[in-house]
Amino acid sequence: MTSKYLVKFYFRILLLGMIITAAVSLVTEYQNVTQYLFEGQIGEFLAGLVWFLGYGLLIATVSQVAFFIYLFIHPLGMGIFGRIWPYVQLLLVMYAIFDLFYLRFYRFGLESGQVWSFIWIPGLVVLAGFIVAGMKNKSSEDTNIFIPALFYMIFMTSVTLIPFLSVEDTSWIYRSVFTLIICNAVQLLTLPSYIEDSKREKEERGRVTKSDINEQKRAESKQQEAAQKKKEESQTKKRKSMKYKNETRMAENDKKKKDK
Repeated sequence: MTSKYLVKFYFRILLLGMIITAAVSLVTEYQNVTQYLFEGQIGEFLAGLVWFLGYGLLIATVSQVAFFIYLFIHPLGMGIFGRIWPYVQLLLVMYAIFDLFYLRFYRFGLESGQVWSFIWIPGLVVLAGFIVAGMKNKSSEDTNIFIPALFYMIFMTSVTLIPFLSVEDTSWIYRSVFTLIICNAVQLLTLPSYIEDSKREKEERGRVTKSDINEQKRAESKQQEAAQKKKEESQTKKRKSMKYKNETRMAENDKKKKDK
């Protein structure tokens, strides 16, 4: 992806984070900020709105950092664990779901005993994870993308939520959870379109980058390996066929000698 589309991708997620955080905060912080607008205290309202927008930038940046870490972790995990990497991801997802509930409940819920008020966060993350992973799996040509998408939406979201869940004030949780989930989902679902647009623009301009050359070389190398493998298989079949014919002839000659 070219720097032009990378910058577009980056700033659109930042704008999305600002809008979502501001919208959620204006609802949850009605008494502290939003009511100033209806009372005519525009200065107080704008001060609170600017603070919400700045906080949205922070959440969106955290979401993008988590996304790029995931883009690094996924191929690394495939290289280390190989075929069992999907099962490792599922184990991490289950641990993240448990930890997402246990961390906050152990810290704030043991005395109150209100279990259900601490279940909605992991429930929301899990529900969003399955919905987005299903959408990603349908929109992708790769049919094995469901588990990696689920891993990103649940595990990476849970990791980024840990600092915000350590605070008892629920207003921080509201403005953090919804923004993180939506930003993560949009990044996961829209990144391929940015990559495709970038490739299309480079082809229209006739621009060839070093990454394009390397990709072409890898494709050619794969084609050569496939052709070589096919050639070796053909030669193996011929050898087996010749061996079978020779064995048949030897058996016939032995039979003729015995008959004589």
